[in-house]
Amino acid sequence: MNKKILRVNYDFDFALIGIISPMRAYRLCWFLNNQLKMNLEREEDLLLKNEQEEEMFFPKYYFYIEESETDFYLLGNKGTDGYLIPEQKEIDFFMLIYNLPERDGGAVLAKKIKLIQEIQSAFTLDPNKLRSRENLLF
Repeated sequence: MNKKILRVNYDFDFALIGIISPMRAYRLCWFLNNQLKMNLEREEDLLLKNEQEEEMFFPKYYFYIEESETDFYLLGNKGTDGYLIPEQKEIDFFMLIYNLPERDGGAVLAKKIKLIQEIQSAFTLDPNKLRSRENLLF
């Protein structure tokens, strides 16, 4: 009997910004909403299972711009029992942006985020270079 192997290539076609800040997620959202004129709202936590099949929950916030069909997600990197992206433990939050209208929009957005005094750093990341990038698909 011949074995057929199905290989799935996921599409990581989104802008990714790493944010370093000691703030709690709800407070960071308040600053982001004010600075970027957004309306990030809390959604049900992102659920992942680790290698031991234990459930981990990560805070998730969402905002949508209808005109440009742009989706913004803010995810906490530190969950109930681990990290969303374990190889990037120094990053506190990830902002995922789908359908960002401008090509360099992620870098522009990161610069605006850095203007918030309570944020230590914000920078763009290439999701294709992250070992745990599948955790960002939901």
